[in-house]
Amino acid sequence: MQGKHKGAVLAIGLIFLLIITLIGVAGAGHSLLGERMAGNNKQIAEAFMAAETGLVNAVTWLDNPDNEASWGLVDSSLTAINAIAVSSETGNSASWLIDSLVFTADEATIVSCGAIDSSGVRRCISSTYVKGSGGGNLAAMNIIGKIKTFDTANSNQFKLIGGAGGPALATDSLVNAELIIDDIENKGRMDNYVGGVKEVKFDDPFGDPAKMAEFIEGIKLQWTAMANTDPKKGTANPLSMGSTASPKITYYEGNLELKGSGAVGAGILVIVGNLTISGNFFDYDGLVVVTGQSFSLKGGGNKDGRGAIVFANPIKTGDTWAFGEAEATFEFDVSGGGNATFTYDEEVLSTARMLLSDDNVAKELWQIAGSSSGATSKSKVTNWSAYTE
Repeated sequence: MQGKHKGAVLAIGLIFLLIITLIGVAGAGHSLLGERMAGNNKQIAEAFMAAETGLVNAVTWLDNPDNEASWGLVDSSLTAINAIAVSSETGNSASWLIDSLVFTADEATIVSCGAIDSSGVRRCISSTYVKGSGGGNLAAMNIIGKIKTFDTANSNQFKLIGGAGGPALATDSLVNAELIIDDIENKGRMDNYVGGVKEVKFDDPFGDPAKMAEFIEGIKLQWTAMANTDPKKGTANPLSMGSTASPKITYYEGNLELKGSGAVGAGILVIVGNLTISGNFFDYDGLVVVTGQSFSLKGGGNKDGRGAIVFANPIKTGDTWAFGEAEATFEFDVSGGGNATFTYDEEVLSTARMLLSDDNVAKELWQIAGSSSGATSKSKVTNWSAYTE
């Protein structure tokens, strides 16, 4: 009987040993599976980080004004961006690649993928890049309202220079921007426009025709008061438009032609009419507003203007304000040699604004400090989603 009990104990012990062994084997299997899952998750995370790096590089490349001419060119853009790709320093050799790029007028759909070369793990990010407006307050030259023709200089003797990374020339419509860019590119003179040409959503008062009209009227009222009480700061004589040391407000109604050395001055200049500059280029420091339908520059010289030039014609029809579709003509016939430039300059504009009294509506409307004058508005990335292939 005792022998039978000993046999039963042995059998039960063997069963328990088998169970413990099975549990141990199962535990080891789970541990190995856990390690594999952890390793796979680590590789997915590294592939995701590589995809993010690719997206950042793509956005940086698209933001660069030097690459503006490549907008819409898929093959050349992909080649240029992917040439930046460098394998990360992880042991799994994670790398990124821009898999696809689809352009529209002002957006681009980017698919950036990161991959672990040793395992084939691949993680992708799809997002929509929205172009910056290039906006802010003003560029060096600003054209608001429909234009008919734009005839840029046939030489490299004339340059517009944007400020703080902003455009050289800004306009409020894509149609205008395309017309201007086509003419400049056809003549191979894009280098004359440092900062490029961009469609912009202008800050007030330049973005609102009613406020723009109010702004011009405010300048006229200030000029009228100054011309009567302080002739040194207000003039209707286009041949005496102030100087850097003594800026003035100049208000002129009618078509104006500035010849020879007459295009010299500083402060605020408003021309309610067309503007033609013959001979030396515009040696003016400050804000220039032209409401007419044409601007013509003939000649060259070595003059350097600073500030901002605005072409806009606010028109009221009934109770509605709009920027006139003036069918304006812009002609740059720079054949006189020299190296004329006009550069956006916020400091010069701030000095010009100080000519306006604190209670003048134009000064209230025209806010410079704290605005992004001349600077490119930032692009943004939207519709972001990630997936594992």
